[in-house]
Amino acid sequence: MDRRLVLSLTNALVLAFTLLSSAGFAQEKVEGTVTGTKLTACQFKPGGCEGYLTLETKGGPKPEQVTLKVALGTPIKKGKEDLFLPALRGKLVAVSYVTDKGEKLAKSVEVLEGKR
Repeated sequence: MDRRLVLSLTNALVLAFTLLSSAGFAQEKVEGTVTGTKLTACQFKPGGCEGYLTLETKGGPKPEQVTLKVALGTPIKKGKEDLFLPALRGKLVAVSYVTDKGEKLAKSVEVLEGKR
């Protein structure tokens, strides 16, 4: 094989690996009480709700409002039980999310039991 071709392929693989691995590190987690939900679509199956979730967090000196987009297929759980987006109002939750084009996109939502 031509040396330039081998170097080009090696560089392409390194770049692809770097981009894919950095995407995994961008995931963050936020905890808070759900103050509101807005449905944009709902199917009656686990992960079937799409919409927005608003949390009140208590991480700093004063509470903050955080809004996250919940896409179809996002797991919403309380223990092993699947929940729908509207059932989260008033519950303390932990949300894993990524920021995509300036918008926080939920990857999973877990109700924290026994805490309020």
